[in-house]
Order: sequence, then C-alpha cells, then structure tokens
Amino acid sequence: MIELLPDHVTPKVHFVTEYPRSIEMHGLPILNSCIRFESKHLYFKQLAIRAFNFKNPLLTLSKRHQLRHCMLNTSPSYFYFSSITIRSSKSIEYFQLSLPVRRLLIDNVKETDLICECKSIDYHHINIRPKSIMIHHLIHAEEVPVFCEVYYILNVVGKWFIIAKTLDTVSFNEKLWSYEVEYTGKLIIIDIEHYEDIDGTTVALLQQNDLIQIFPRIKDRVKFVDQRTKLILDFNEQQVNKDATTVDASDSASRLVQRYDQSENNDSPN
Repeated sequence: MIELLPDHVTPKVHFVTEYPRSIEMHGLPILNSCIRFESKHLYFKQLAIRAFNFKNPLLTLSKRHQLRHCMLNTSPSYFYFSSITIRSSKSIEYFQLSLPVRRLLIDNVKETDLICECKSIDYHHINIRPKSIMIHHLIHAEEVPVFCEVYYILNVVGKWFIIAKTLDTVSFNEKLWSYEVEYTGKLIIIDIEHYEDIDGTTVALLQQNDLIQIFPRIKDRVKFVDQRTKLILDFNEQQVNKDATTVDASDSASRLVQRYDQSENNDSPN
C-alpha cells in the first residue's frame, strides 16, 4: 500500500505494520484495548462540558469524581444489597455433579436438596460466571493475591456457593503489569454471602491484637488508628454540642413556661 498509494498513507497504516512485533512481545492485541479507558474518560468529558470551569478544571473534575464515589460508598443499597440478580440458571441433580465436587459439598448438601446451577449472577454489583478469575484472599505482608477460577455457581436451598479451582501466584510481570499464575488442581468452596457488617461501635472497641490481624502492615495500622481517633473525637464533640443544644432548648422552654405562669397570675383578679 505504501508503494502503490504513498499519498494516502496515514499513521494507522504504520501502526498496522507494528502489530506482529507487538503481538510477539506483549501477547494478543486485546491487551492494548483502550475501550475501558475511553468509557471512563467520557464521564470526565461530560463533567467538563457542564461545569464551565476554565480556571482549574482538574480540581473540579477530581472533586466531583471523589464526591460521586463517596455517595456510592455511603449508599446502603450499593455494596450491601442483599439480593442477587440471576442471569441464567437450571436445576440439576446431586449425582450430576462430579465426584470431587460432591466430596467438597458433603457437609453442606444433602442428596435430596434442590440444587440450581447458575451460568451468571450479579452480586454486590460484581458479575460472577464460570471460567472467570477472581481474588480469593491475600497472603504475606506484601498482600500477594491468591486467585481462583470459578468452576460452579450453585444455589442449594437458597444458599449460594462457588466451587473454584485455586491458582498459585508465581510472579508479577512488570512489562505486562500482570500476575503469572499456574493451576494447582485443588478445588475450594466459597460462601459468597458470608460477610460481616462492622459498625462504628465495633471499630472503636477493636483491640491491638485484632488490628494486627486485620492490618498486618504497620503503616496501614497507624493510619487506621489515627483516623479512628479523629472519628471518635468528632463523634464526642457532636454529642457534647447536641447535649448543650438540648439543655439550652429545655432551659428556654422552662423560662417561657415560668413567664406564662407569671402572666397568668398577674392577670387573675385578686
């Protein structure tokens, strides 16, 4: 094309000639897709058009983005919505499951229980389907993720289970910015509805041993303790101000009652 149409060569033509070398070095071209980045950028473009801020648009965009996430994080129906959206499911018999899966479910499932196999579900705004990779837990102080591949999504008498294959994290590839994993052949069972809500009172009562288990790294532990102290002080100040306001209101009400009683006595005939 360059030889036949030299006047019609565009930068995209040059990029195409670089694809074979890029595939050899970095893998499939889908890894270089920018669709997700363009989708995220659309939100900021719409904000910039509507804000009409030409002095410091970066500050406005960052604030609006952070406030939006704060609103979503504080919404009780965003992350802790108890219902599960089922995309596709079918009923199966207990004996249709493979023998390793039946051995894994022996303590949770009876042979007569109703079992539904789901192909896709949305739980806490996360789509889960077979063959998808998810993080199971973190290990070591460096918080190395341990991945697993979803094998089955089962609903047993209204209770949800995920049967997954564990993956060993071998190394981290800085060139591809991804983890290298390998299959172990070990099956695990995950109860996706097993989570615990922690309120402010529980956070205030956490002991040092609990903090060490939750935050293995000292840096994260110190940050948490500092933020918890600030929250407790702010809460105490709010309570003091609230009590003071209540006392002032009660004093004002009692004074009004006394004045009213005095006026009643003065107006009454002797």
